[in-house]
Amino acid sequence: MTFHPGYGYEDFIEGFRPVTGGEGLRLELVDGVFKRVCAAAVADPDHPHLLLIDEINRGDLPKIFGELITLLEKDKRGLVVDLPQSGSAFTVPPNVFVLGTMNTADRSIRLLDSAIRRRFGWVELMPDLAVLEAANVGKVELGPLLGEINHRILQELGRERQIGHSYFLEGGKPVDSEAGLAAVIRHEILPLLQEYVFDDYGLLEKFLGPRIVDVAKHRLHDLSDEDLVDALRELQVEADLP
Repeated sequence: MTFHPGYGYEDFIEGFRPVTGGEGLRLELVDGVFKRVCAAAVADPDHPHLLLIDEINRGDLPKIFGELITLLEKDKRGLVVDLPQSGSAFTVPPNVFVLGTMNTADRSIRLLDSAIRRRFGWVELMPDLAVLEAANVGKVELGPLLGEINHRILQELGRERQIGHSYFLEGGKPVDSEAGLAAVIRHEILPLLQEYVFDDYGLLEKFLGPRIVDVAKHRLHDLSDEDLVDALRELQVEADLP
């Protein structure tokens, strides 16, 4: 599942939802996804039950979790509370696990408050150049290329704005053609960097080089796929220099 600004307690735990029937439109109390997961875990205590939440920081977490934030704690598992809307007993069993993903580079999204943060363990995933090891497009080695671009971003914008290796993957494998690599740069990397630098093309030139970025016209130079890949090779060569 994916959180978003419109997601609420009613979707996650329980809430009244409009339903149609013989008497026309009426409100009915409906269990949310987390309540259903917990019910399944209670019925099947010998197996773990995982709820995966993508973009967890896009939701208003105190509003979504409500009073149940406390029940996520390890020493509160199995504690029974009465839900405010249905009045039914509810518990979070110990075999329920919540895994959330978030992109900390997106500063437009609220940071998690301390009440939520301390109830989760944290694992940071940085760009993994090993995924691109031995991957080449012509003379361009993708691992060193990404490493050099990220080194430049690191110097100017900080570590959290570095580009992930997944941009250079197609179907789980590294791009292997000039057209594929050129498309990644033109349609994914460049727009991302433009957002980072707020159209400061002088800074963008520092990231991709003067052969690629036309500072005066605020765009990429009109390069063929072959010439663009050749310019990327120059970036990689700079990464190899002492």
